[in-house]
Amino acid sequence: MRTFIIITVLSALAACYSAADLPSEDMSRGYTVLYDDMSPEGRIVSSAELNSKSDFWIPISEASLVAPAVAGQRQYITKVFQAAPGVIINGLSVTYSKTPAYSYRSPLGSDSVIVSITSHPGDEIFSKITVYRRP
Repeated sequence: MRTFIIITVLSALAACYSAADLPSEDMSRGYTVLYDDMSPEGRIVSSAELNSKSDFWIPISEASLVAPAVAGQRQYITKVFQAAPGVIINGLSVTYSKTPAYSYRSPLGSDSVIVSITSHPGDEIFSKITVYRRP
């Protein structure tokens, strides 16, 4: 009886996992979070969805943040983006190779934005950040 219950529970979990509405991208290659006025807390988007928004966004800066894994240690990276005078930063996309332990970004709507990423112990940081303005 105990074996039957375990098999039933595992089958139910497998069914829930396969029915979950996950982004279309392969999560093992990472994922992209878009922050903008419609989603200030961010939302996961596919690269196709991000490319379709090219009419709504003009990229003004892009950076790759890389810190190699060190066994048992966290990695930290902070990047400051400063736009030209009079340019307002309205959007930010961050692509992560792995889910970070901690991620911070300053509020949008000014001419600068700060992004900080902290890895889990023993993980690397490999992220791509793009800063956008409206046309």
